[in-house]
Amino acid sequence: MKNLLLLAACFFVFASSAAAQKTSLQYASEASNYYLEGNYKKAIPLYQKAVDLEKKERKLPKALWIVVVDNLAMAYGITGDIKNSMSVLEYGISKEPAYPLCYYNMACGYGELGDEDKAILWLRLAFKHKANMIPGERFPNPETDSSFAKFRDSEKFRMEVDKMRK
Repeated sequence: MKNLLLLAACFFVFASSAAAQKTSLQYASEASNYYLEGNYKKAIPLYQKAVDLEKKERKLPKALWIVVVDNLAMAYGITGDIKNSMSVLEYGISKEPAYPLCYYNMACGYGELGDEDKAILWLRLAFKHKANMIPGERFPNPETDSSFAKFRDSEKFRMEVDKMRK
């Protein structure tokens, strides 16, 4: 019986240390499975662990790092946690200031909050950096994005978006 308990204890310690040694890539991969299934609440803590590890030592390739940060922010936003979404996006902008979708998603957050002026401000920055998309990504259309639904009838919003496109 003692041997069985000792074996169980050793297994527990090994399992705990193995979990502690997961890489940011492993967390991101697991999170992405949940994210792609639409299970954002399960994706969030795993993406957050990946980002926390990357804050200590950045190991992910740039494009993958951006996707992890962006997906974490999106998952927070989709689940209604705009504050944490914006916090993640601010971090992303501080590390990769040329990436446009962090700005775009900040605009989306302000759109969800109904702050048209701030949404426009962040959209301008997104359009300014539009050329820096990750290959294969598409720049979203703010006129059809549900985050800006509150502004669909706003002449100001439509005019500003038209100016940004020129």
